[in-house]
Amino acid sequence: MPTIHSAADFLTLRRESALPLFDVRSPLEFAAGHIPGALNLPLFSDDERAAVGTAHAKAGREAAVHVALEHIGPQLAGKLSRARHFTGKGREVLMHCWRGGLRSGTMAWLLEAGGYTVHLLTGGYKAYRTHIREVLGRDASVFVLGGMTGSGKTDILHELAALGEQVIDLEGLANHRGSAFGGVGLPEQPSNEWMENQLHEQWAALDFSRPIWLEDENRQIGRVTLPDPVCAHIARGRLVLVEAPFEARVERLARIYTDEAGADAATLLESLDRIRKRLGDEAWRNCVEAVRGGRYADAVRLVLGYYDKAYVHLLARAKRPVAFHLPPEMAEPAQAARRLAAFARDVSTN
Repeated sequence: MPTIHSAADFLTLRRESALPLFDVRSPLEFAAGHIPGALNLPLFSDDERAAVGTAHAKAGREAAVHVALEHIGPQLAGKLSRARHFTGKGREVLMHCWRGGLRSGTMAWLLEAGGYTVHLLTGGYKAYRTHIREVLGRDASVFVLGGMTGSGKTDILHELAALGEQVIDLEGLANHRGSAFGGVGLPEQPSNEWMENQLHEQWAALDFSRPIWLEDENRQIGRVTLPDPVCAHIARGRLVLVEAPFEARVERLARIYTDEAGADAATLLESLDRIRKRLGDEAWRNCVEAVRGGRYADAVRLVLGYYDKAYVHLLARAKRPVAFHLPPEMAEPAQAARRLAAFARDVSTN
């Protein structure tokens, strides 16, 4: 008989043992989101899963089991061979389905008949998803790096990480920089589900006795929605405000979106259209003219007028106290990171 584990124990065993993890849901379910590092060993194809579900809805469990057996019976030997392909000489695995029911039980029976020791996740992937939300909501000493667009917050976070500070790069996980131009030059954004799963991998590995650094983010980063527990950490965390010289911000943004991201005028104009109403027609037309003329710094100056007002309004509305203010003369990322790491240590020890 397989060994049954809670989500917390299952993930601890996975981390400490490095055993192969089989997700036996259908390929479409797996593609929508899965435990990072899992291998897809589906009991049913997507069409077979739909047929079993239809039988269950129309005639009940017994009919669904009959349809399931018709589909999987001839495939059992192939599925066992596939498992052996994944595991090599190993004969101990972790396994789950959606709710810890028929599919994982059937596949566990097959693998145990083939000589495997199987560990099952009780409640399946659904229990895992509930568990990671609980982990993300765990009490933590969070420092939130805020500041105007182009202040170099992401660069400072990376420098903090290089100093050994605990950093979660939310924009990096979301494949988006957080503005209307945030997806330029970056890969397609992940689903909310997959982003949360990856975020949990990093969050669960942190030392919660030490400070954790996040960037000040809206609930939406592009098309990705941050989970409620992370939004709560940002809202309650100690706000560290970075102030960078205006022209340094202009230079940084022009470099990021043209030199580094390689955006052409058409791509930038498409992004500008998303904020046309917010910019106002006159500012939008001036931005379009600057982009078409290759005067990217001029366009950035105009766009920053909108983003700066929006951020000031957001801070005022939230009424969040500023725990530390980093002045313009200290905004160089490496210097800023050293000062902020020292500040966090002082706060944590007092």
